[in-house]
Amino acid sequence: MDGITAYCKDNKVMKVFLGKEDIFLEKKEKLKKEGLIRCENIGMLLKDSFRGKNIDFSKYIDLNMLNITDFEKKVYIETMKISKGEVKSYKEIGEAIGTKGYRAVGNALNKNPIAIIVPCHRVIGSNMKLTGFRGGLDMKKEMLKNEGIKIEKEKVIR
Repeated sequence: MDGITAYCKDNKVMKVFLGKEDIFLEKKEKLKKEGLIRCENIGMLLKDSFRGKNIDFSKYIDLNMLNITDFEKKVYIETMKISKGEVKSYKEIGEAIGTKGYRAVGNALNKNPIAIIVPCHRVIGSNMKLTGFRGGLDMKKEMLKNEGIKIEKEKVIR
């Protein structure tokens, strides 16, 4: 959890790195070339959110500034509607945006550059199982538990 960092441009979050992601020198150079700077204040808010605090990130993001497809944007908007303490399946997200491409929904969330802000950790399999998360399943489980979600044997209990 200590390794959560955010990089911003024009006061908007552009990338979030989670604890297990090492930011090597070449990545830092790339971020610098893209005009991104580390935003400590957002990093602190992300850590508070990780701990279960309800944070409104809306003023810190502009999805139009991100290098994402229209489909990814639809997935992210729908995912941001999932409240703290709730989960939805990839299928539910897909149905809400009018697609049966549930794997495509998963792929879009896998590419999510602003994890936690777009709460992809709240998306699970239709069988209620925890599924992939860039920060690792242990991090996903901890975040969901911090939000009041009950989990037993890698499955959400509703």
